[in-house]
Amino acid sequence: MNRIIKRIGAVLALGILAAGMFGCGLSQQKTDDKAKSANTAKKTYVVATRGTYRPYTYQDEKGNLTGYDVEILKEIEKRNPDLHFEFKLMSVSAGFLGLESKQVDIVANQITYNPQRAEKSIWTKEVNNYTASRLAVRKDRDDINSLEDLRGKTVAVVSTSELTRALKEFDEKNDAHINFIVTDKGTSELMNMVATGRADAAPVGEVTINDAAKTLGLDIKAAGPLILSVPTHFALRKDDESQKLADRLDVEVKKLREDGTLKKLSEKFMGKDYTVEQK
Repeated sequence: MNRIIKRIGAVLALGILAAGMFGCGLSQQKTDDKAKSANTAKKTYVVATRGTYRPYTYQDEKGNLTGYDVEILKEIEKRNPDLHFEFKLMSVSAGFLGLESKQVDIVANQITYNPQRAEKSIWTKEVNNYTASRLAVRKDRDDINSLEDLRGKTVAVVSTSELTRALKEFDEKNDAHINFIVTDKGTSELMNMVATGRADAAPVGEVTINDAAKTLGLDIKAAGPLILSVPTHFALRKDDESQKLADRLDVEVKKLREDGTLKKLSEKFMGKDYTVEQK
C-alpha cells in the first residue's frame, strides 16, 4: 500500500512540475511576444546632422553625439517609445539630397527657411530656437561696431546663408563697397578667416562665436548690433508621410516648450534662453 501511495505521489509531483514548466513557458512566450511587438511597433527615422557645429550638433570628449538640436530629438524619443532616431553625420547639403532620395527622413542642423529648398522639403512649424547673428571680429579690433563700419572692409560669408543675403542687400542699398569672400565650408571657416586676418569680419551666430572663443581658443568676439534673429526648425521630405511626422514633432516640441525643457536645453548648450526671439 505504501508503495502505491508513493507511486501516486511521484506521478502527481511530475504532473505539477510539468504544469509549472508549461506555465513558465507560456509566461516566457508572452514576454517574448510583447518584446517582439514593441520592436515591431518602433519606427526608426534617419536624422542627418553635421556633428561638427557646436553647440548645436557635435561629438563630446567620449565621441557621443550631442548638442541642442540632437538633444531635442533624444528627449522626444525618450517620451515616445514607438519612435527611434538614428543619427548620421553629413553636411546639410547632403542631408537635403538624402531627403529627396529617401535615405534621410529629417535634417537637424539649425535649419532656417530657404525658398529654394522649400520646393522639395517641409519645415516643422514649432520654432526650436532663434539664431541671433552678429559680426565676428578679432578681439583686438574696436573699429567695427556696426554694419556701417564694414564699408570698404573684407567680409567672409557662406554662399547659401540668409546672413549673406542680408549683408549683400545692405551693401547694394548703401553703396558700401564691401569685399565679399564666399566659402562653402561653413561657419568654422568664416571664424578662422577672421581669426587669421584674412577677413575683417564675418556674420555668425553669437552663440557659435562665443563657443569657438571659449572651447577652441579663437581670438574672436561678437560685435555690432543684431543682424538677424532667425527661427530654426527641423526639415523633412515633402510628402504625406513626412507631413504626419512633422505634425507629431510640432506637438512634442510644443510640449517641451510648455514644460520648460526647451528653455533648459537652450541654457545648457547655448548659455541663455534662445527659444524666444532675440532683440
